Amino acid sequence: MQAVVHRLIHPPTVYLALLELRLEATRRPALRENLTRRVSEDIEDNIAFHEKAEMPGDRRTVTLLHLALNWLVTEHLTLPGVLAAEGTPDELTALVVERIVSEE
Repeated sequence: MQAVVHRLIHPPTVYLALLELRLEATRRPALRENLTRRVSEDIEDNIAFHEKAEMPGDRRTVTLLHLALNWLVTEHLTLPGVLAAEGTPDELTALVVERIVSEE
């Protein structure tokens, strides 16, 4: 998961552009439809990879990791000082994974 977060953070312009695209999708229904389909496909691919690799957890685990880590990246890239006292992105990623997977 730390490698995933690193890919989302470096370079930051890619993730930030996706955030802007998501905001634009709230104003443009055709874009929303296309982006929804694409992101849904990505999530399904991640679930399939998770299951094939026999990682702990199930599709709900992947969904929770997706939600938590995407917001962690959003906070880090847009307001890095908000969570700085709580740890580095690597430390917070490890904590998120530990807590979500231990709930299984």
